[in-house]
Amino acid sequence: MSTRKLVTLLITALLMFNLIGTASAALPEYGEEWKDTPSTTPTVSFTDLPSTHWSYKYIAEMVSRKVIDGYPDNKFRPNNTISRAEFAKIMVTASGIQAKKVNYSSFSDVPVTNWASPFVEAVKDYMTGYRTANGQYIFNPSAPALREDIAVALVKLKGYDVNRLPDHSTIEAMFKDYAGISESAKDYVAVAVENGLVSGFPDETFRPQATVTRAEATVMLWRAYQYGNDNKGVGGGEPSTTTPTQPQPSPTTPNQPQQPNTNEKFTVDTLVGGNGEGDVDGPVRIAKINRVDSMAVDNSNNIFFLDTKTNKVRKFNHSNGTVETFKTINAEFDWNRQEGTSVTHYDHTAFTPNLLAFNSANNKLYLWGTRCEVDVTPDNRCFGNYFSTIHDISSDVQLATFSFAPQLHWSRFMTFTDQNSVIFGGHNVTLSSSMILEGELGKESDVIANSKDGTGANLSWFNEAIVDAFATPDSLYTFHTAYQELSKIQLYPRKVESIISFENMKFDTVTSHNGKFYISSGATIYELTTDGKLTTFINGSDLIYNDGNPMKKIMHIDFDSNGNVIVYDDNNKAIRRINL
Repeated sequence: MSTRKLVTLLITALLMFNLIGTASAALPEYGEEWKDTPSTTPTVSFTDLPSTHWSYKYIAEMVSRKVIDGYPDNKFRPNNTISRAEFAKIMVTASGIQAKKVNYSSFSDVPVTNWASPFVEAVKDYMTGYRTANGQYIFNPSAPALREDIAVALVKLKGYDVNRLPDHSTIEAMFKDYAGISESAKDYVAVAVENGLVSGFPDETFRPQATVTRAEATVMLWRAYQYGNDNKGVGGGEPSTTTPTQPQPSPTTPNQPQQPNTNEKFTVDTLVGGNGEGDVDGPVRIAKINRVDSMAVDNSNNIFFLDTKTNKVRKFNHSNGTVETFKTINAEFDWNRQEGTSVTHYDHTAFTPNLLAFNSANNKLYLWGTRCEVDVTPDNRCFGNYFSTIHDISSDVQLATFSFAPQLHWSRFMTFTDQNSVIFGGHNVTLSSSMILEGELGKESDVIANSKDGTGANLSWFNEAIVDAFATPDSLYTFHTAYQELSKIQLYPRKVESIISFENMKFDTVTSHNGKFYISSGATIYELTTDGKLTTFINGSDLIYNDGNPMKKIMHIDFDSNGNVIVYDDNNKAIRRINL
């Protein structure tokens, strides 16, 4: 059986609901789910499942398809109530969702050693957890799976749009026990009825709080494969033969973002912090964040974040779910520069860290900062000239590149063209000039662009503006959140142009990823391509917060290896993941 068909099987039937065999838009009739049986019957030999059992044919076929199985004692236990953990496993098995073996748990009551952990983690975007009074987030794996919970899970997995205010009047008229459906589930039930997923029972009830037996779940799986108002697939497999109609974006002016084609919902997990402000390492349940001035994610999904207040680079260790102090600005950052027979010592106390960046080409983490060439006064003012040093801090601290000229007071961006080269840009406050430098790692960098002579973009710092950039073989693209401007610097031959600017829009942060810019405004993230096309990537109103704490403003953005968005939420002092 194809993955797509298995998904449809799971999505449509797991509710003991009525499933329609045609593509008619008419509402289902009560009780249709029990009208047909499999035309062929493989043989199974569970000691507690005689061939005369009402569900025998369904179970036999589903066992033969390896969607569901029995117990080691050769029993099927058809009348056992199915638990939330068992339902999670069935969702994974039937839909083709990839089970996720992780080294940390999203739920306090499902440790990674629990047999259900890979299945629970895989379906956490479809089966919501519960927030307890003491703040813990639990899954209740041994609790029975209720019909309304399953309705929510299946509509989410199906990908139906519940953001358009579904009509409740139909289900209110159909079901005598409409009032018993939880308010949070009514939209999903209404969408399920509208799309022919559910019909309820002949006594005109929905039974939202009813449990489901293993036999009933198996029958529903089979019927979902056979029937349903659409053949929309989820999670891979064969392409759907029905193309759903999507709303087209309305015409926009060049200075406004186009709207997304779908109102897709995205869940948000808190990875680090959310426990109040502080500088506390340890397991994520107790770890606290003081501030994040720069952030980078490596190839193993470890998250590094810079706190300039404490002069620390801290690390969220993805493998064990803990936070640790990775580097402190100490004697490791001392630098002895040798020129001929002369050696000049630069002490770490004159080094101010500004910016983190990860080079995926060589799997190394870099920290850029400014140094005071002569001395630092007691009130942290530089008595002398500034210069820049970039350090490889992946293990031991090593100088990667440096530049004495120009003097850059502010680090603005750092990007890598390969495993050996870096391009970075900054601003000199005294000269009111922005400069871009390129260097081979291990050597001094050279200036390749200067805004003063019209060969570079303005990277000046004000109002906490953020700048990022990325390079192509012949050009460098930059975006400045304060100027709201996308610029292109053609390197050979030199040409500078403003591609587009966005008036009357306020942006908070920007990052470059795979040749595009991702820019936030509040909790919304836009995608900007090099031709100046701005579209809504993630609408803040479409975010579902698993811990119940909404974001007001995104301060930093990055991406993990799975394509999920990692952001810093300063209001909650938390690093969070938007699951795509």
